[in-house]
Amino acid sequence: MTEDQLKEVMKFHLQNFNNEGVAINDQTIHNTVLSDSDGFGDSNSKSIYRAAIRWTIQKNGAEDKPWPADWFDNNVAYLASKLI
Repeated sequence: MTEDQLKEVMKFHLQNFNNEGVAINDQTIHNTVLSDSDGFGDSNSKSIYRAAIRWTIQKNGAEDKPWPADWFDNNVAYLASKLI
């Protein structure tokens, strides 16, 4: 999986949670779309998104690297560069 492929997957999943009408692109900050308080218990957009991205990375044969602590406050391009 390439970094560009991961960014496309990330943007696809962000769009699925985009109730706010935020423009989704490489510069989209995760916390403008995702939330840890919009679901039920541990099932919220933030945790579901992270799980889906981790699953995608592993399913495509890439290493499941630790996520940076500041990922939620950063954009798609930043996070993809840290995970691939």
